[in-house]
Amino acid sequence: MILNITKADYINEFRVKLLFNDGLEKIVDLKDYIMSKKHPFFEPLKQVDEFKKFQVHKTLVWGNGADIAPEYLHDKIKSAEKFNVKR
Repeated sequence: MILNITKADYINEFRVKLLFNDGLEKIVDLKDYIMSKKHPFFEPLKQVDEFKKFQVHKTLVWGNGADIAPEYLHDKIKSAEKFNVKR
């Protein structure tokens, strides 16, 4: 199965509730990811008002061309669950 995000809801700050096509649904905090990116596409997203303007098109995408692969997001959630890290 090819992973896709089917729904995403902004929660607060850099937290987003994601629903994947495999049924996984969880809140993920993307602050560390966004802040660590040095690519120009991610610079505007370091401002919460810009970050929360994402759209869902199989993954999270922003109007400036930035995106985050659904596989990365899925793995981030599963890893946190494995180590009982609350996100």
